[in-house]
Amino acid sequence: MFKKLLTLCTVILVVCLHVSAQEEFLRKPNQLKANLSLLGANANYEMRLLKYSTLNLEGGVDMGFSYSGSSYYGEGWDFIACPVFSAELRQYYGIARRAKKNKRIDNNAGNFFCIRGGYQGRPLGATNYHYSNSTVFIAPAWGMQRSWGRHFSFEGRFGLAFVPDYGYANTVQPYVRINFGYIIL
Repeated sequence: MFKKLLTLCTVILVVCLHVSAQEEFLRKPNQLKANLSLLGANANYEMRLLKYSTLNLEGGVDMGFSYSGSSYYGEGWDFIACPVFSAELRQYYGIARRAKKNKRIDNNAGNFFCIRGGYQGRPLGATNYHYSNSTVFIAPAWGMQRSWGRHFSFEGRFGLAFVPDYGYANTVQPYVRINFGYIIL
């Protein structure tokens, strides 16, 4: 299943590269941001690879909440905080159309498709003992990045995360990320 997913992500990426090859505006070459998300904080460095393709390197702490009503883990709310390191290949599209409509394209503002892969480390803090493993993940998604003024940005990503669970079944879960960032460079 993982090979099929990787093949599908590669095909989507190639199609996106072909679609945006006809646009003529250049993107910001490099960008360093500090972000606060709804459940975490991180820093990312986005560098241009091709005209509309960027590599986004990210590191930070992600947090999560869950409610368990099962008799095995007990009933109640759980909290977890984990370090996360990831690399994300982004393919922006529609930049020429945004520029023609006099919409902002500075600070890499635009819509994109991305494939994010990363490593989630062992928890820094958790309220339940069953959160003890580190894991890797891959998440194809659609996203948008918008500029607010010179140094502030909003970013949202929506997709699916695939987490291999060695010895058990693979996990597929929704991937939603909303960041409010401060652009340092």
